Order: sequence, then structure tokens, then C-alpha cells
Amino acid sequence: MSHQFKYKHISPMILELYWPASIDESTLMEMMSMKTHIQKIWQDELLEVSMGYHCLSLHFKSPFRLNDVLNELEHIAEKNGGSPVDFTRKKWMIPVWYSGKDLEKVAKHTGMAPDKIITLHQTPNYLLHFYGFMPGFMYLGGLDNQLFVPRKKQPDPLIEKGAVAIGGKQTGIYPMNSPGGWNVIGRTPVQLFDVKSDPPLKPQPGDKIKFEAVTEESYQDIISEIKEGNYQLQHEKI
Repeated sequence: MSHQFKYKHISPMILELYWPASIDESTLMEMMSMKTHIQKIWQDELLEVSMGYHCLSLHFKSPFRLNDVLNELEHIAEKNGGSPVDFTRKKWMIPVWYSGKDLEKVAKHTGMAPDKIITLHQTPNYLLHFYGFMPGFMYLGGLDNQLFVPRKKQPDPLIEKGAVAIGGKQTGIYPMNSPGGWNVIGRTPVQLFDVKSDPPLKPQPGDKIKFEAVTEESYQDIISEIKEGNYQLQHEKI
């Protein structure tokens, strides 16, 4: 492993592993590799393994012996932690109608024209690190630092499903109607989280997200295609 993790024994059934506090692809790939090996070894003993930007949280079904687990983790790190794991990774193209209620506010804060905001926002291939906050909310890395905008001091009581927003150093998509403090700059018509689908989440950690600007007319056309069951979200292997 290129990074040495640290640990914190949270409770008799929870252990957290920490990597250096950097939001980058190499750390994510290392964590995903470790997660895969952990789930394979303790598949019958674990309830789940959840991820953060630089943390793995191991939730066991019953109290565990800390020294035994740490010894096994060290063995995993030495033998397998740095080895590649065959992840099937994809890049997802997400259509966005950039017309959010906060687009002008973001433009004013950054001193850039709305068209420049749109160009900068749709240029990167964002890396999906993990889901959190609410079911289906993606935590993405790769936002241009020119677009860093503080979260709102007073959150909105309602941000609609599909809102594409910026909050601090991050950007993301609201998967459902909810309160929120991020700055809405656009909307996507596609539904990325659907409890009726298998899996309910299309993009997976390690995948890339590419936002693509569409007109209001195209936005409405996609909505119609979705209702008719004719729309397919575009993606490609990476």
C-alpha cells in the first residue's frame, strides 16, 4: 500500500480505518481494494463496510477481538492492499439544463459570467467517491477551484429532485426533494437513484461523472423519453 492507514475503535462492533485526508483517485482505489478484500474475508461477520473520502467504517454483527482484526488487516495491507482489483468502472454522461435559481448568485460570487460557470462545471470528469447525506446523494471529487462557493447560511426548505448544485468545494445532484444549503445551478431530468431498480444506484464508487449541457427543449424531450421508457443514460467503460 502507498499509504499507511490508522484506526479508531469506535465501539465493540465498529472499527474505522483512516487514510491521509486527501481527496484523490489513488486513495480511493486503494480504499476500494482494501474494502473488497475485507468483505471477502469477513463476509459472514460484517453487517456492512461504509466509505467516506478517506475512511472505511467496518460494522460487525457482534463484538470482535481488536488485536485479531488488526493483525488480519495488516496482513491484507501487506499482501493484497496495493494489488489491483478488477473493478468494472464506467463514465456516465449526465445531461444538465443549466438554469438553476442560484446560477447568477454563483456568477456574482466568482466574478465570472454564467456561460463561464457552465463551461467550467461541465469540463471535468468527476470521480464518484461515495454516497451519503441521503440515499443516492453522490460525493464527487474534481470541482474546479474557481467554482468553490460557500454553502448557504440559511438552507432552502426545498430543493427539487434532480437539482445540480455546488456547496463549498463539492458539486452533486439532489436525488430527491429535500431541504438543502447548496447553490443550485442546473437540473438533470435523469433519475440516478431508484429503489425499484437493481441496483438502485447506477453509478458506483470509482466511476466518473461527466455533466453535459442541454437546452430546455432537450431537457423536456428527455423527460418525455423517460416517461415513455425510451431513454437510456449514456455511459462508457473506463
